[in-house]
Amino acid sequence: MKARGLPEVSSPLPASSPEPSAGLHDAASSSSCPPTPESGPADISLSPPSWAKPRAGEKLSQPRRWQMRLLLASLSLLVLAALGGIAWYWWPSRLPEPPLVDSEEAEVSQVIQEHYQKVLRQRRSASAWGEYGTILLAHLFDQQADECFAVAARLDPQDPRWPYARAHIALKRRPLEAVALLRQAAAASRHQPHYQMVCELTLAETLLEQGAIAEAIEYFRRYVSPPPGEPRAHFGLAVAALNQGEIDEAWTHLWAVRDHPCCRKQAHTQLAALARQRGDLTAARQYESIAQMADPDPPWPDPYLDYLVSVQVGRRGLQRRAGLLERDGRFFEAAQLYLRALRDEKTVEALVGAAVNLARLHQHPEALKLLDEAVVLDPADARAQYTLALVQYAYAEIVQSHQPHHPQLREWFQKAAAAARRAVELKPDHARAYLFYGLALLQLGDPQTAVTPFRQGLAIEPDNFDMHLALGQALARLGQHMEAEKALQTAAQLRPDDPRPAEELRRLRSPR
Repeated sequence: MKARGLPEVSSPLPASSPEPSAGLHDAASSSSCPPTPESGPADISLSPPSWAKPRAGEKLSQPRRWQMRLLLASLSLLVLAALGGIAWYWWPSRLPEPPLVDSEEAEVSQVIQEHYQKVLRQRRSASAWGEYGTILLAHLFDQQADECFAVAARLDPQDPRWPYARAHIALKRRPLEAVALLRQAAAASRHQPHYQMVCELTLAETLLEQGAIAEAIEYFRRYVSPPPGEPRAHFGLAVAALNQGEIDEAWTHLWAVRDHPCCRKQAHTQLAALARQRGDLTAARQYESIAQMADPDPPWPDPYLDYLVSVQVGRRGLQRRAGLLERDGRFFEAAQLYLRALRDEKTVEALVGAAVNLARLHQHPEALKLLDEAVVLDPADARAQYTLALVQYAYAEIVQSHQPHHPQLREWFQKAAAAARRAVELKPDHARAYLFYGLALLQLGDPQTAVTPFRQGLAIEPDNFDMHLALGQALARLGQHMEAEKALQTAAQLRPDDPRPAEELRRLRSPR
């Protein structure tokens, strides 16, 4: 029987055999017409190429028949190999099982389970594997996340997020492997500028840490022109210059980014060290003072890591998401995030977080209500006590500037002093708490007692500008002019651009 779909190759028939010739003629003619309902579906066969067909009246020679058979066999093998490769790569059974983990927090377990089920439904989806890995990484399941990212990168090698995420895991666990993964991410990001800069700058920073300074500099320099350039690249070039002993080059780049929120503390720390090397001790103390007062530098903006934080849930996720919003100046959203958390569970962390952001929005009365709850909920929490002192003092000063004789001013300053005193009892090295304790005592008309917390704070932070200024003011009120002048001169050296020390010195030296 003739098999459907395969060309029939047989011995040439003699010209005197009409019956088989008629059969071949019928098959050839029927293949050019669509099938009819009566005749049924037509056979579909592969025709040999034109050069392999015999001319009219010519018999197919033995060598040509073998050529045609070899060609068809080769084509069949190529097709089968391609189909086999595709099947091996894409067939779900060849992919590993997604890792399943659990968490003590119900909210975390729920989101992990949702993404796990999505991978089971979409086994060949790079996005499903990558998103599941992102959820696992966001909740500190690094090893399982790395397994998911490896599959996602295999399914979609053009997505830079998955090798980039693996690189961040490697930086913590296997730093020598991170460079290769970052190179892979940078190559995949060439058509995605949103990710290219962060991939290449992270690669540059990693190369710098591993001693490949020249290559790191090449990457950083790509992002410092046109002016003013990318602050992260300037800071990287400053660190590279410091490693090579190029002080002037380092100073130039540090000065360019000294007030950027993501490197302000580090930049002023390095500027202070360079100023000391140059012998400029006054400038060194000034930069050290700013560095001491500055908050810790937040992470550089990063589209993937920022998204990673945004998908965190549970207690850890709340604080990190709020931190990102605060970094970007989105205080209302940060406050709302903490207030929503308070509807589920009242914690000191959420109460203080909401209060701080409400105070930044000048909603002090609402903030103070939350802080009163926080210190009742946990009287031994030093941060809650300090924040209460800070917000209460700030609110009292604002009211005082508009209503100097407001009847509640004394009560408010007493409350600020009590909270600050409690904070330093709980945390004796809390320099800022000593500062507000002394400031509240000054407002209450007790400079003698205020001197003590100011001196205690300076023992912890000797170059604290605000502490020297306040100490000078307290000593001046006590009539101790020489000591007051010394404290105020120190404050002026620490911050030459601030007019307050000079004003206090003029008042101190003016004839009475």
